[in-house]
Amino acid sequence: MGIFSTKNKFKMDALRIKERGSKDTPTNFSEKAVAFMKGMPGYYPNMHETDAEGNKKIHEDDITNIKVVEGEGGRKLYGEILGEKKFVGEKDEGVYDALQKEIDSGLARRKGFTGTDVKEYEKFKLEQMEGPDVEQEKIEVEKEIKDDTSGTTKKEIKEIERRQRFFESFENAFEIDGSRGEDSRLSIPVKFSGNKVNFTDSRTMDYFKGPEGQKIVVGLNDMLRNIKGKVREQVISNLSARDKQLIDYFPERLTDKINNKLKSILDIGPNDRRAFGIQDPLYAIVSMYASDPDKLQQVLRDVGLTGKAGTVKEQQEIESSTPGTEGYETEWRQRRD
Repeated sequence: MGIFSTKNKFKMDALRIKERGSKDTPTNFSEKAVAFMKGMPGYYPNMHETDAEGNKKIHEDDITNIKVVEGEGGRKLYGEILGEKKFVGEKDEGVYDALQKEIDSGLARRKGFTGTDVKEYEKFKLEQMEGPDVEQEKIEVEKEIKDDTSGTTKKEIKEIERRQRFFESFENAFEIDGSRGEDSRLSIPVKFSGNKVNFTDSRTMDYFKGPEGQKIVVGLNDMLRNIKGKVREQVISNLSARDKQLIDYFPERLTDKINNKLKSILDIGPNDRRAFGIQDPLYAIVSMYASDPDKLQQVLRDVGLTGKAGTVKEQQEIESSTPGTEGYETEWRQRRD
């Protein structure tokens, strides 16, 4: 017995499909059964489907005359779908009475119409009509396909404020190039032995006698005077009453104490003169600045010659980027001019 048998008043037609499942994908049947049933009279779900705006719902398979227009960053697709049919011929005044009779008599149901509204029945019959008295609107539709983009990068000059680096104001004042390598040593053509400058090398002395080297010597000699002044204050403040009486009689004792203190904080050893040519505190501070700036920085802190780091305003080239976008495809919609 086939599934479309009418025995025992059981009839599985297209109308029952609409009751048992959704209009397009009835859940009770296989895909083959659905495809077969969609061809039966009475199965017409696409006729009256509308979108959220009340326009006829667009199905991809119904679109014809598709045209592709390439644009910046993507494509735009245009096409056409058929709208509802309209009767344009001469309409009999009693047409609606006649249609109502077909509904009441059950003829409309046998033709596949299950509703009760005469206007809907009229649309149902129009869908099945062809000829010069029937027109069908062509509705223009469109959608967009956007491509992926890689983003953009641009450079611009901006004024920024940053924290001042240690020794920066000193180097600016004496026009010293304070460029350093990965080992923090000053990038100058001199000989380094361990963590000190070797002044016994002729190339080293030639550099410091030259114009660039003299900028460093003059600047650090000025710094050394400030260090001596702070060391003198510290030495005097720590003198006992007995030491002060002796210094009144022997002023050179104060000079000796200051020099000993300087040798200690500048790390001048007893063999530095012979090994590195470091003859006095000026040589020592030049060596420390060139090869061990962190140590000199600590010396300046210990004697109280450093304050809170200031800020510097300068122009820098700033690179900014705009992220790319992911491609996307819109749904088909009625064209809006």
